[in-house]
Amino acid sequence: MKIRSLRARPVLPPFRRPPVSASGAIAKAALVLFDLETDAGVTGRSYVFGFAPWTLASIVGCAQGLFEMIKGDELAPVDLEAKLRRQLTLLDPNGLVGLALAGLDMAAWDALAQAHGAPLVTLLGGTPRAIPAYNSTGLWIQPVDSLADEAEALLAEGFSAIKLRMGRDDFAQDLAAVRAVKKRIGDGPALMCDFNQRLTVNEGLRRARALDGEGLYWIEEPLRHDDYEGYARIAAEVATPIQTGENLVDTFEMARAIALRSLDFVMPDVQRIGGVSGWLRARNAVVDERKKFAGNLEG
Repeated sequence: MKIRSLRARPVLPPFRRPPVSASGAIAKAALVLFDLETDAGVTGRSYVFGFAPWTLASIVGCAQGLFEMIKGDELAPVDLEAKLRRQLTLLDPNGLVGLALAGLDMAAWDALAQAHGAPLVTLLGGTPRAIPAYNSTGLWIQPVDSLADEAEALLAEGFSAIKLRMGRDDFAQDLAAVRAVKKRIGDGPALMCDFNQRLTVNEGLRRARALDGEGLYWIEEPLRHDDYEGYARIAAEVATPIQTGENLVDTFEMARAIALRSLDFVMPDVQRIGGVSGWLRARNAVVDERKKFAGNLEG
């Protein structure tokens, strides 16, 4: 089965609850939809999120350029991704190029799973099963008195965990937001918070310490995503687990973050880490670092 054509479409659907985080507001969902067609009539589909409308044309252009390098090749996602990365040796395969690469990779894996008549998880050696998920489509930076009602609405959509955005100029308002939501939902549902890379190390440490004891499941991205040493300091001095990883763009970054003990939870974003192929490498990096850590303990 060979790759025949690619259709990459930019779309701007509305959000039900438009995101407003410490990093800024996003009015519409800037997406590129991928349809990767094969000569056997199987079409693999995926999408990537470009964050802003002005990125869409560039992502589509990158995707079409990358596709020309693999047009007519066998549908073998690992080989296709490796070929594309070799072609990008002199060009940083991250940023908008990386989103296009991830979109092609995910669509290729989707086509392969369809061709085998199996869910992707089965194709990768796993078993389909229910997994815990949290609702991240609300609780943005908004008036504190509106958060408790919205928290209840998010849980009512079938979730047992929700995420609250933080990073206001006045930390007292952040703390009030946490307490308002916790008071309404109680101790049953899990509540996470996300600073969206808003803080310096010292301010992040101060706020994280103040949040210890508030019953948060994790504190996410208080710092720039690549400040591994800063994260390591916070993780070592704060009791609440630290979450990061969705902005890591390759396996080397993830391995370094884990090796430096920069996090308690790691959350690779499939479109940033390199699609399904990149996600598999990231998983292997986690396994390798855990083995090293266990070996150090034994030694």
